[in-house]
Amino acid sequence: MNWTEMMKRTLVIYITAAAFAILTQGFQCASSDVATARKAMQAQDYVKAKTSINKALVANPQDCDALVMLGEINEALKDTDGMVEAYNKARQCPGVKPEQQTMMSVNLYNLWVTQYNGGITNFNAYVSSNDPQKLSEAKTNLERALEIKPEYSDPLVLLGQILEIKGDTTKAIEIYQRWWEMERPGFEILRSKNLTLVSTRGDVIKALGTPALTKMDSITNGLIYKDRFDVGGRDLIVFAISEGSVDAAIEGWTYNAPASVSEMEKWRTRSATISPLKSLAFIAYQRGTFTEALTWTNLVMQAKPTDQELVPLRTQLLQNLGKTDEAMSELKAQIAKEPNTVLYRLQYAAMLSGAGRYEESVAEYKGVVTIEPTNETALYNLAANYKNIASTKQRAELEKMDKSKNYRPDTTYLTDLKTSAEYFERLRKSSFKYRDDIVVLEQLANVYEVRKETSKVKMLIMELEALEDKYRTNKDYYLIMEGLYGRNKMMDKMKEAQEKGAKL
Repeated sequence: MNWTEMMKRTLVIYITAAAFAILTQGFQCASSDVATARKAMQAQDYVKAKTSINKALVANPQDCDALVMLGEINEALKDTDGMVEAYNKARQCPGVKPEQQTMMSVNLYNLWVTQYNGGITNFNAYVSSNDPQKLSEAKTNLERALEIKPEYSDPLVLLGQILEIKGDTTKAIEIYQRWWEMERPGFEILRSKNLTLVSTRGDVIKALGTPALTKMDSITNGLIYKDRFDVGGRDLIVFAISEGSVDAAIEGWTYNAPASVSEMEKWRTRSATISPLKSLAFIAYQRGTFTEALTWTNLVMQAKPTDQELVPLRTQLLQNLGKTDEAMSELKAQIAKEPNTVLYRLQYAAMLSGAGRYEESVAEYKGVVTIEPTNETALYNLAANYKNIASTKQRAELEKMDKSKNYRPDTTYLTDLKTSAEYFERLRKSSFKYRDDIVVLEQLANVYEVRKETSKVKMLIMELEALEDKYRTNKDYYLIMEGLYGRNKMMDKMKEAQEKGAKL
């Protein structure tokens, strides 16, 4: 699965709305227009209420109660743009009451929840149906959520993924970097204390001391711990989830929430994510900016050292930057820790093969086949490595024969070729994809040619001939056939293949 495919996984992280009630009648307003608006609201005549409250605001644009009421009226009229605009003005009003601030914060939060969850729902619908319209609707939801609550980083994560899927990586980078600037302070605090996403609540308390305050929510089979710590006079709330008897693991955090966030909102449970950093790493890698990609990758691995998607990327980046020995050393260490992680073994085996260390590479690929007997990459490369081993031995023997006419060559390389053929055949039997693969068939035929197994070569040539309709527009097919015919003294057919290939 590539990174783009990974991003298309269904999301299940929904946010819960908050409950709050406040009586409009409690607002003490002197304006007759405000009084008229209040009566109209009680009668649910919101159009009349809006007309009256707008008159009041023309007379006094700084009437805090009127601004609050306008937000409520717009909410009732389902004018969410008007609601957000009115509440944002009211929240900056010097005379706004604490209970009004709380009410507005909750109402805006609930509207944000609606838009954010709508984004998740539409994205999930896109994953299920591959309908681009659903992807666009998800994007609209998330952009709206950011307008309502720009201090919340949550929508940025999914919005960046959507932009990537749409192919707008430049805009995606901007979104991810915006997320990083918001999340960096909390991340840096945890990192400075050697805390990662695999740390437990106990690790956090040990590093940060006794929480100033703890709240808990029950979940199925466990609890969510919400611990507030004083970090330099600022709040760091760390969320940890305990399922059953397992120690609570870090789930997320909120650090130094802005003043616009209510006390209730500060305690909302958040899931930590490092996917934006991973995306930045993969985008940089795809763009060939390997040093930048390595920087982002290192940040991810500081947060989650066991991330199986990033270990191979980091080692690949090290290799691309000319640090192959370091890359191989790190992979070897990871394999020692997680010997059954196929991804690590495949990458390590490929590096060994690239360095010409075929015997060692074979050992790693055999380890993969022990874990996954039908692993296509391992079977193919076992066949290729044994062929390379045989080729190396054969060249060495030919050199010795050139130096001495009386030298009797060691033909053990033929055994290696036999093993190569066995793995090619095994690959063809276990994988429909490789059964009719012309490269595999050519390689296999070449092995049998060297081993002088003429009957098997002829059978493979016949198999390849039967595939002509499938590969009729593939110039490589005719080049392969031309070579096979030529080496096997089938000159008429060689000429015919040559002519057909020349037309493509």
